[in-house]
Amino acid sequence: MVTGATGTVGRDVAKLLSKKGAPVRAGVRDQAKARKQFGPEIALATFDFEDDSSFAGALDGVGKVFLLPPLLPNQVEVTNAFVDAARRAGVRCIVKLSAIGVDGEIQFTVGKWHAANEQHIRKSGLAFTFLRPNSFMQNFITYFPPRDGAIYLPWGNGTASFVDTRNIASVAAEVMTSHGHEEKIYTLTGPAALGIADVARILSEAAGREFKYVDVPEEAARDGMLQAGVPKWQADALMELHAINKQNRWSAVTSDIEKVTGNPPTDFAQFARNHADKFRAS
Repeated sequence: MVTGATGTVGRDVAKLLSKKGAPVRAGVRDQAKARKQFGPEIALATFDFEDDSSFAGALDGVGKVFLLPPLLPNQVEVTNAFVDAARRAGVRCIVKLSAIGVDGEIQFTVGKWHAANEQHIRKSGLAFTFLRPNSFMQNFITYFPPRDGAIYLPWGNGTASFVDTRNIASVAAEVMTSHGHEEKIYTLTGPAALGIADVARILSEAAGREFKYVDVPEEAARDGMLQAGVPKWQADALMELHAINKQNRWSAVTSDIEKVTGNPPTDFAQFARNHADKFRAS
């Protein structure tokens, strides 16, 4: 079973599992809407993290779960309840999408949530694999795309080893269909650490139009999110992540993607070329 199946990562996990010949069930809130994203070979089950009555049916007969926690203020509570339901339903293994840095000395809200869920899974007795990705390259399409020729972020000169979500999905699909990954933790990064000015330059080359990086003051970034209707708890959590990246704390590069899949991680230039049409329209 794949949770978060209509999102950027989950959708690719479900499709890759199906390609590998694994029987897959996608847990979705709206089956009619989700069916447009998936072929007939992927079964759909009505599932909602905030409705625990949906857990048993979605988990019936499932041996392994790809757990992509929802971004909710009660994330720990609902995700841990789902883990308990999975154990009762006879699930043997959970592959959890976590986050980079959750076991480091830097304390951040989303990291604490993931760490608490990881700990709950460890105590559950289920087999597990934790995937801890860095910031997604796809965030430059979904969360902070260029606007009016500029990328606005409060990162200063900070860098990060951005990772392509397609690589994350490849690792998840491999882990779920092969042996030897139990109790492993994989930190998933791209092949290089980049600053936002680097990102703007690479996107400019791919799109054939110029983008620049505007380093936004942190208070202005927070105010902008709040004015756009982002809940305060979420804006606060995002600002913590931005501050960590501004400090250059998540710029390390790992070889875990290649170790698991046999293929090197996608570099940002390739990602930009693959999605150039989206950036031409930005």
